[in-house]
Amino acid sequence: MQNLSFSELFPYVLFTDFLRYFLVAGAAYLVFWIIYSKKWQHRIIQKKSPEAKSMWLEFGYSMSTVFIFALIGLGIMRLKSAGFTLMYDNFEQWGGVWFVLSIALMILLHDAWFYWTHRLMHNPIIFRHVHLVHHRSTNPSPWAAYSFHPIEAVIEAGIFVLIVFTIPAHELALFIFLIYMIIRNVQGHLGIEFLSKNFLNNRWLNWHTTTTHHDLHHKHFNHNFGLYFTWWDKWFGTEHPKYQETFEEVTAREKESGNPKSARAINILFGVLLLNNVASAQSPVGTWKTVDDKSGNTRSIVQIEEKNGMLEGKVSQLFLQPCEQPEPVCTKCSGERKNAKIVGMNFLWDFKKDGKKWTGGHILDPGNGTTYRSVIWLEDVNTLKVRGYWGIFWRTQTWTRTQ
Repeated sequence: MQNLSFSELFPYVLFTDFLRYFLVAGAAYLVFWIIYSKKWQHRIIQKKSPEAKSMWLEFGYSMSTVFIFALIGLGIMRLKSAGFTLMYDNFEQWGGVWFVLSIALMILLHDAWFYWTHRLMHNPIIFRHVHLVHHRSTNPSPWAAYSFHPIEAVIEAGIFVLIVFTIPAHELALFIFLIYMIIRNVQGHLGIEFLSKNFLNNRWLNWHTTTTHHDLHHKHFNHNFGLYFTWWDKWFGTEHPKYQETFEEVTAREKESGNPKSARAINILFGVLLLNNVASAQSPVGTWKTVDDKSGNTRSIVQIEEKNGMLEGKVSQLFLQPCEQPEPVCTKCSGERKNAKIVGMNFLWDFKKDGKKWTGGHILDPGNGTTYRSVIWLEDVNTLKVRGYWGIFWRTQTWTRTQ
């Protein structure tokens, strides 16, 4: 390939970098958040699903990072061809022992590079203009693995340049390092803690970072700067004081039975509800109590009615926090709902019965003013499933009638 021109070689490098990101991040999202979401729902660290808008933003910035990584990767390939790097092709030149050691050295060097550049990017000025892009994902998803501002992407890619000029590395060793890097990066942003509850009690394993470790960084910003290992955070006092406590709390959660909540991708304001009207048991018509996804506190009472063969729903009561305004309005809504009071507002409309489901409807999140395509259906006489769609992503929540 060294004889190919830039225009011939760059698409190949770009596609390779894209696949490395997309296959690992996509596989993690598919397995944990879609196929086996019920199995892992009790291990969702922040007890809520990532927002669809946030995931699209993560994916968009990740595409710019893939482009930048490909450019720098192509530059490294050209430098190797010109003999300026320490990369080598002949496996026998350094042998098998060095092959393994070189991978370990790359990982150790990257961990140090990441910790200190990460600390640097939390300087208030740099953070505001560069690193804030990554921290917009306060509840990250696997798609956030490469969600960097272009300047941060260049800084992150600096480790590749440092490696090829300081460590004799076989191309296969470098490839293994890159695969390890993206897997661990996706793990850190998974949002679900899949490791055993005894992981932090194992002295041979507990120095590796966990999903909880990096998730706390996204949530609180000022702790847990490490990438692969916890050493640097422990040495310099930047490990979150409640890291172990949070890990133990998440891994000690028990699976819910009989009323699972699918973790998908849309942030619909209204959550879980209880049974009210037995006469309406075979229809979504009735009164519903919602709970806040974050705190689990009762959030609102919703009334669903049938008009002209279609279902619509409105907020009849809100349970406000002391810090909230007594009569909140939808400041982010558009049209006739702009600045309208949330209590009394129709937030669900145009659902038509289609077999066992009510389809073709829309649901509004007054918190962000976004309207989602939606489908609802009764799981049983007491339980209503509400699914909202945003592009290719969706999220299903469980609603239950009030007494």
